[in-house]
Order: sequence, then C-alpha cells, then structure tokens
Amino acid sequence: MNSKRAQWCVVVSVALVCAQMAGGQTPEKRSAPGVAQSESAATMLTRSQWLKKVGVAAKNPDEIRGVMILVADGEKAEFTQRVLKAITRLPLSPEEKQSLLINAAIECIRCTPLKNDERFKTIAEIFAVVPVEFLPAIVGELSKRFDPKKNKLSEEQFKLMADATIKLAVERNKSTDDPVVRNTFVMLLFLNATTQPQTEILQALLLTRLPSDAARDLAKGYIAEAQKGNYEPLLTATGTTIRVIPPPVAVARVGVSQMEQLLMDVGGLTGDLEKRTRNYGDTSTYAGMNVFGPSDVGIQTVPAHGYPNQLDVLP
Repeated sequence: MNSKRAQWCVVVSVALVCAQMAGGQTPEKRSAPGVAQSESAATMLTRSQWLKKVGVAAKNPDEIRGVMILVADGEKAEFTQRVLKAITRLPLSPEEKQSLLINAAIECIRCTPLKNDERFKTIAEIFAVVPVEFLPAIVGELSKRFDPKKNKLSEEQFKLMADATIKLAVERNKSTDDPVVRNTFVMLLFLNATTQPQTEILQALLLTRLPSDAARDLAKGYIAEAQKGNYEPLLTATGTTIRVIPPPVAVARVGVSQMEQLLMDVGGLTGDLEKRTRNYGDTSTYAGMNVFGPSDVGIQTVPAHGYPNQLDVLP
C-alpha cells in the first residue's frame, strides 16, 4: 500500500512540473517575489509618457486617477500644475472651467500620497496656478473635505498639516504675481474647515509664516472679509472683479464617501509628517486606508439637507 502511494505521489509531482514547464514557467520562478515588484515598477510612467496624457485628464477629471497613480511621487505636483493650466486654456465657459478645476483639484489631492509632504506640495501647486477668480469656489469645495473631525484628525495633527502646507505655499507663491492673495486663500482653505476656538489659534500660527508684517496685515483684513463671505477685497487686489459661482452640478458627481476625507489616511504616513504626528493620538484606527480608492467611512455624517452647491440626488 505504501509503495503504491509513493508511486502515485511521484506521478502527481512529475505532472505538476510538466504543466509548469509547458506554461513557460520553471518551478524556481513560480514564486519569485522580485519578479512582481520589478514588473510593477515597470508600469510607472516616464515624464514624457504622462505629459501626453495631460490633455485627456484636463478634459475629463475621471481620467486623472488612472494616470496619477502611475506618476512618480516627485512629479505629481507638476502633473497637477499642467492639468490645471490645460483646463484654463480649454474653449469653455467660466462656469464649465470652474467645474473642471474643482473636480481636478479634488482628484489630484486624493491621488497624491501624504508621505514626504507630497500631498501638501500638490495643494500648494493648486493655489499657485488656478486663476484667482476661481479660488473662492476651490476653497469652498475643498475646505469641507478637510474637516478635521470627519477626517478623524486631532487638532494638533490638523495644525501640523496646515502649517506644512502654508510653508510650502509661501515658498511656491514667491514666483507668482499675487503671493499675499494666494497665500491667504491657502490659509482660508484650512481656517474654513475649523470652528472656534481652533480657527483663531490656527490663524495666529499661519500668519506667522508670511514673510513680512505688511503681508500679515493684508492677510488679516482679507481673512476677516472672506469669512463673512466677501471675497471682493481679495479679487480686486489682483484686478479681478468677477467671482464665478459654481453651478450645483459642479461637485455632484464626486460622491459623499469621497467628499469628506481628503486628509483621512493619516495612519499610512511615512516621512516628515509621521515623525511630527507620532506623539499626537492613536492613528492606528485608520491605518492602511487606501488613498487611491473610495471609502464609505463618514457617509453617515452628511447633513440632512446635503451640502451647499450639491444636487439632491447623488450618484
């Protein structure tokens, strides 16, 4: 009996080896871990390759995610810049451009990892290249997605994120025509996501990052008016007098589950911010969140009457 069983095992083993070799795969290569990794790395797009995809992404923000996950981390901010600039050149109405800019900004932020401040660089790039007349709407749609409570962030973590972003924005906006105005919009992005007394504390911190007393004084005045809903001082400071109001359809297709969590994946941090936040609360609850995929966490926090500028029926 044992002899027959041994013969049967030999026959099965030989059959398996033959099947592997017939498929062009040797037993040694079957489970080599390095192979999958090298093939995955080979799928990343070179700069010349993703540059060819900017036009398609600009016309349809739904295409951004598929491209951006294949763009190297150090090039994601430039990809964002080129997509946004391409949108502004499209032969569309201001309302249509604004709708595309909002959705493209959301996708670019969501598809950029937090590690090494990459996502904050992308945010800074958005506020450096989007025309000023569209920034009030950008702030309005992004700030509600930055809500620290919905993103399960402590006040200290949120403060560190805002601080990291404004520092990058101040440096980036040195090369723009309206640095004080653009830096103010970045501050409003985070301030509008908070409530008192956190708003006042955060504002005091962010103002210290501006390069001069004159810039701080201007920003204080701009912030005070903008928080009342009056963006005219910011726009007129740049010679812009028209504020484009987004139509309801501008963000309706984004989806509630993705709307609230552009900063949610703190648990997966690697890099400078991880070190800065390591001692501030337990982030293990949301470790491993997939930055590239949608999440349904927080869907129960939607206000009874929906968000402003959103259709009653969501996709």
